[in-house]
Amino acid sequence: MNILQLLTSLNDDISVRAIAAYSKILKDTGYNSYVFAPLGRELSYFKRWGAEIVEQNASSEDIIYSKATIKKICAVVSSKSIVTIHVYDVAGYKAAMQINKTCSIKIIMSLLSNPSEQTVMGRLNKTIFGEFIPQVTTLIPSKTIYQELLTKYSRKNIGLFYVPVPVDLTIYDEKKISQERTVSLATQWGMLEKPRHIIFAKAYFNSNKWQNQIIKLSIDLEKLPENIRPYIVVLKSNVNKKQIKEFEEKYLRNRNSVLCLMDHIADLESILKLSSIYLELNPQNQYYSLDILNALAMGNAVVSWENGVNKELLPKEYHNYLTGVGDIKKVIQTLTNLLQMNAQERNFTGRTSRNYVINNFNIKNMEELLIDAYSTLSFRKAS
Repeated sequence: MNILQLLTSLNDDISVRAIAAYSKILKDTGYNSYVFAPLGRELSYFKRWGAEIVEQNASSEDIIYSKATIKKICAVVSSKSIVTIHVYDVAGYKAAMQINKTCSIKIIMSLLSNPSEQTVMGRLNKTIFGEFIPQVTTLIPSKTIYQELLTKYSRKNIGLFYVPVPVDLTIYDEKKISQERTVSLATQWGMLEKPRHIIFAKAYFNSNKWQNQIIKLSIDLEKLPENIRPYIVVLKSNVNKKQIKEFEEKYLRNRNSVLCLMDHIADLESILKLSSIYLELNPQNQYYSLDILNALAMGNAVVSWENGVNKELLPKEYHNYLTGVGDIKKVIQTLTNLLQMNAQERNFTGRTSRNYVINNFNIKNMEELLIDAYSTLSFRKAS
C-alpha cells in the first residue's frame, strides 16, 4: 500500500513526530510512505525515518490548499499509485475530500493536538459543509479519550483507533546532550553566576489566564529561601506577537529574579537537560502533550493540571504532581516540594521519568496498533 502524508505546517511538532514514526513503521512492514510538506529542516528528519519527500510546497510557510496545490497533490497520487491519504488537521482533511472527487482514495485522519470529543465530532460533522461523510479511519493518541469516544459513539463511518505518538529517543536522550551545550545556554541566559533549579514553562501567550498564572507563580516563588529559589524560563515564540507584547508589559511591571522571559531558541533538548522541572499549564483541558513526554524522557519532573490524559502520560508516582485546573496555590506547593528534594530524590525522579517513557512510549509499542488501523483500509473500498 502506498500512503501519502499531508503535513500542513512545520510548526505542528506532534504531527511532524507522528509522520516520522509512522513512516518508519510502515517501511518496516512493507508499506511505502510519502510526504507532501512545506520546505524546511524537517524534511531531512522525515527521510531519516524512511519517508520519501515526493513534493515540497514552494515556501516554508503553511500550505494553503489552493486549486493549484490540490492539482499538484492529485498528480502525486496518480504518479505514485497512492491509495490512502493520511491527514493531520482540518485543512488537510478538506484537501483530501477535494482530492477524493478526482482520485479514488481512502482517508485516514490523526487527531493529535486536541483529540477532544468536540474536536472529533466537529471535524467529522462540520468541516465538509453537510456533504455525505465517507468512512474515515481516525487515530486518537490518548487511550482515555479513545475509550470515551468509543463508548459514546457507534457510528459506522467513524473507525476509531488508539495509537499513541512515541518520543524520539534518538533526540531526547540526555546522554547525547553535551555539557558544552548546556553551559553555553546557561551562559547565554546569565545564570552561571547564580545557579538555581530551572523550571521550564511551556508558554501560552494567547491566554490571559495563563499569563496571570505564570506572573503570580513567579511572585510567590520569589519569596522562597535563596537556596531553593528557582528560575522560571519562558521562551518567546515567533507567533502571537501582540499577546507577547501584552505579556512583556505584565512581566516588566512585576519584574522579579524568578521569571526569565527569553528569546526563542530551537534547542529544546538542551533546555530540558538544563531544567529539572517542566511546567505545563495548558489552558485547554484534555490535551495530549508530546512536550510532556519529551520532558520526561530528559529526566524532568512534570507539574500540570489533573485530567485523564495527563494521568495517562505521567507515571503513577507523579500523579500527586497534578493539581486541579486553576489551583495555583497547589501548583506553588507542588513546585516548592520538588525544589526541596535532595540530590538522591531528584536522581530517582529523573530515572523514573525516563524509564516510564522508554517502556511506554517507544515505536515498538505503537507498531501493532498502527498496523491494525491501516489494515482496516485494505478491507474497504475507497470513498
